[in-house]
Amino acid sequence: GSSSFAELLSPTEEDQNEPGRLCRTQLLWICGPPLAGACLGLALPVSSSDDPPPFSRISSVLGWSYFAAWSVSFYPQVVQNFSRRSVVGLSLDYQILNFLGFLCYFSFNGALYWSSYIQSEYKDAHHGQSSAVRLNDVWFAGHAMVLTAVTLLQIAVYYDYPPLKGSERMLRKQSSASFPVWLSGGLLAAIVAFQESFMTWLTYLGTLAQVKVFISVVKYMPQVWMNCRRQSTDGWAIENVLLDFMGGALSVGQLVLDGFSTSDWSAVTGDPAKFLLGNCSMVFDVIFMAQHYCLYPMAHRTRASNSLSLAAEQSATESSDAAS
Repeated sequence: GSSSFAELLSPTEEDQNEPGRLCRTQLLWICGPPLAGACLGLALPVSSSDDPPPFSRISSVLGWSYFAAWSVSFYPQVVQNFSRRSVVGLSLDYQILNFLGFLCYFSFNGALYWSSYIQSEYKDAHHGQSSAVRLNDVWFAGHAMVLTAVTLLQIAVYYDYPPLKGSERMLRKQSSASFPVWLSGGLLAAIVAFQESFMTWLTYLGTLAQVKVFISVVKYMPQVWMNCRRQSTDGWAIENVLLDFMGGALSVGQLVLDGFSTSDWSAVTGDPAKFLLGNCSMVFDVIFMAQHYCLYPMAHRTRASNSLSLAAEQSATESSDAAS
């Protein structure tokens, strides 16, 4: 059942031995979600927006395509962790920060999309223009938060990291402290206590968006450092990186299209989290691709060769035992 499904979506031994090329499994991961998202964007009714035709339909296609690419980008890592029964090579600090960031992002998008009160505040602050947040933005953030929680649960179950060194132990404490989230909680309490005399709900949500952007800038650094220290990206799913890059490009493209089609660039300034999140993710994805394909490709060949040798030894031992 679930084991065979994980094996189906995991690269074969032949694919693992050629890390410099895209294998058929990676092509399935990378091409499938954006195409499925484009079909959704063409089939579903266009959500209410200020975009004139045909830009409204193009925006819908871009929106659902980025939603599919970014949403599915979480699954290769989950599948890989399950198939390996190990989380070595995956930064726990990155996952903690990722979860907290998406918690902030889901709160921001959900409030702007579902709350008529927040929508009214937004229009008053942006000369009557509606927010650029779409339904796919809300579902993406919520889905990402849940899948990151699943990955954290896998880390708890499969925890097999080597002992932490001094600097790594300090980094773990800092990421777990989650100062930005505690700060956001304090601001929320201040709003409730002072009945918005301290800041409006829209300003509070904007603060959450900025916290998400800040987390996005720093969250990748533990994973980049782990790859550098190990001289390998083994354990870090490259399909996640490729889909993340594609989702970032489509997300920024939708936002720019919305601003261009309405001649209202407040669609970009009014949703800085989405704009900066897409660009920031693409920058770090380029770093990860350079690490995987250019800097440390031999590490994958060595591991694949060792795995094949171990499998051959086990097979020979089993055959010898059966013969005797």
